[in-house]
Parts: sequence; C-alpha cells; structure tokens
Amino acid sequence: MKSLIFISFSSALLFPGMVHAQTGAPLETELALESVFVAMPVADETEPDTVEALLGEISLIGTSEKVLENGVRLRARSALRLQADHPDRIGGIGGFGNLNLAPVGAFSGLSSGQVDDGSDLRGRWESAYIQVDGGYGEVRVGKDQGVATRFHEGSRSVLSHARLDSALLDPSGLAAVQTRHDLTGPSAKISYASPRLLGIRAGVSFTPSANADGLDRRPASGTGGTAPDIENALELALNGTRRLRESGWRFDVGLGYSSADVATRGLGAFYNSVETFSAGTRIEKDDWTFGLSWLESDNGLLDRDYSAWSAGLHKSAYNTDFSIEYGESEEGEIALDSRSWRLGAARDFGRATKLAVAYLHDETRSPLQNREAQGIVVEITLSQEIVQVTGN
Repeated sequence: MKSLIFISFSSALLFPGMVHAQTGAPLETELALESVFVAMPVADETEPDTVEALLGEISLIGTSEKVLENGVRLRARSALRLQADHPDRIGGIGGFGNLNLAPVGAFSGLSSGQVDDGSDLRGRWESAYIQVDGGYGEVRVGKDQGVATRFHEGSRSVLSHARLDSALLDPSGLAAVQTRHDLTGPSAKISYASPRLLGIRAGVSFTPSANADGLDRRPASGTGGTAPDIENALELALNGTRRLRESGWRFDVGLGYSSADVATRGLGAFYNSVETFSAGTRIEKDDWTFGLSWLESDNGLLDRDYSAWSAGLHKSAYNTDFSIEYGESEEGEIALDSRSWRLGAARDFGRATKLAVAYLHDETRSPLQNREAQGIVVEITLSQEIVQVTGN
C-alpha cells in the first residue's frame, strides 16, 4: 500500500494537473495476435540432436491509451506469450557441461552444469505495466523491460526471434552472444525516462526483486542446483540521436549501466554484487544501416566475467531487407568462447505476413566440449489485429 501511495504521489509531482484532467481524446484499445515460427530444415551439427527443427511463439498483446486535455498520455499494456524454445536454452539459461553445483552467471545465465528445467513449452505474462507520459518525462510501473534494454542500440537483423544477438528462439541451442542489457527480465519494476533534449534522453529503473521466470530471461533460475538471488537492481541508461539533414546521415548511441545485490540460492556458489556495462551505436545512410554493440558483466562471481560484442550491416532494396551479422562472446566461469554469424533476407507480404530466410552458424568452444551447428533457418511472422475499440 505504501508503494502504491508513493508511486501515485510521484506521478502527481512529475505530471502536474494530471489528476484533475478527466477528459480529452477518446480511449483507444487494441488487441492483437502475433505468431512466429522458426524452422531449420537443413542443418549440419557436430553432435546429434543439437538442432531443434521447429520452434514457435504466439503472443496476445493488448494496449489501451488515452490522451488527456493537458497533453498527458496514459497507457496500459499487457502481453501473454506461449513459446516452444530449444529445451537446452529455456529462458536463455544454458548448461554447457555436467558439473554438480556449477554456478550460473548472474547476467549471462551460462554455466558448466546441466539445465534443470527441460520443459520446452511455456506460457507467461511477459509484460503488464501502466505508463504515464507528460512534459516532464515518462513513468512506467509493472512487469516491463528496464531502461538499459529499452535504450539499446545495435545492428538490425532480418530475423526478429532467431537473430544472432540475444536470440528469442534458438534453434541451434548454441546462441551465446548477448549485448542487450537485460539483467532483470520481466520482473516488476519502476522506470523513469526523461524527455529528449538536444537529442539526449536519460533513464533509470529500479527492480526490488528480479525473480521473474520469463520466456527470454530467467534471472532467478540456475543450473546444477544453484542459482543467483538478485535484489535491488538499479539501471541507468542514456540514448542519443542526431540526424544530419544535408548529408542524410543519422547516428544513434546507447549507453547502459546496472548493478544489483546477489545472494546464493541453493548450495555451492558464493555470489556478490553484479555490475554490467554496455554501449552500442547505429549509423544510417539512405538504405544502409550499420550497427555495433558491446557488453561486459562481472556476472556476480569473482574473476568470472562475461563479455560480448556483435556487428551487422543491413540494406533495403527491391522491397526486400538484407542483413549480415557477426558476434563473439566469452564466459569466464566455464572458459566458454562462442562465435556466431547470420546472412539473410526478408520480405513483407502484405501488412500481416513476413518471411525471412537466413544462413545460421553458431559454435561454442570450452575445455569440456566443442559444439557447432549451421544451416538454413526460415522465420515466418503472422500478425493480426483482433479488435480495435474507441470510446470514452
């Protein structure tokens, strides 16, 4: 109750007059359905059963928005997702060994233990938040990504889910490159983002307990009987954009920092605090886009850092998007090195269908094992608006 009173009071201070304005634009509500299917019909793998030939996700997304007479925008959003991912990479957690009581990186989610949860079909409320946006900035409260993730800049990919960097669906089970700065996943949090002044926007997020069991991020899960308990997570982020009108160049930059208290859940590992830094840029000129991003985290474990970087080039031509991406990562806890690249093309067929075809190559190398998978991946995205209602 005290937290709700504090949030309401803070919103009233940030957006004066909001509580008195009861009229304005009509309330707009939308409900949409999105389905994504990822198939890897042609694959070459060093070990049998490495590749999952068919993965998928269905999302039901609802939004309601109203603009008051004083210009303040009120918004609510919720997303229910059902996902079938690689059974070895549920929620991004990865076990690359069979050691007992092996610690999992508090940020990376990688370990030399075995994955405890083999369920590959899961449904979750991935987001459920309210947003107040006015002249003094934006406040979000609820299940949502933090500002370090939202302000990320990097390469563009023709693949939305089987992408190289921070994959949402991982057909090879070996995608280990992650520069999107998501420490807390869809855990409940409060975020503030400033207005964009001179092209610069700043943001801060606070997550009391990062206990979410999300589809893409499970910060409270582990492998080998041990897991990190992440609390009091603070995220700071900056995002800048600049367009040179005469030349047509556009530059976007994102910087992120996060820290949190980490304790050990279970036996074995002894965690401390976790700190993570990230930076990325996106440069656009006509139909060309170049992106580069980097991240480093101490993983909450002594001398067991995780670092990753990725780069990519994207071009639009002949009503088709083309992209090539490359990335590497190093996980100190298990001496795991990974390399990945993607080369693909995508085209929209009307407003509701997108087809992407790419060549995928993922490999991981460690003292325990070397694994590699490559082949053709096909990603189909179907979008449908179920209902749109406008009222008072």
